[in-house]
Amino acid sequence: MPACIPDDPDYCFWPAPDGDGEPAQIRILVEGFAFAIPTALVALSHADGLALCERLNRRLGHRDRGSWTAFAARCLRAGACGMNGSTLH
Repeated sequence: MPACIPDDPDYCFWPAPDGDGEPAQIRILVEGFAFAIPTALVALSHADGLALCERLNRRLGHRDRGSWTAFAARCLRAGACGMNGSTLH
């Protein structure tokens, strides 16, 4: 499924949880997309992933964790019918 990123997208970084004990991959959630964009970034723990995403998202204008986690939840809910947080490669 090809997708075009808008000229001025709203997005955030999100630490995708892995149920197999693997390091959490940092993914990018773009508003309006039904999938997450994978990155090469990983965090060794969920807490490390949250801290890393918090720093990255602060630069995007999300002043606190509540701001970007609410945005991520909206993106994940919007894509839940097709991906539930998974990535498209």
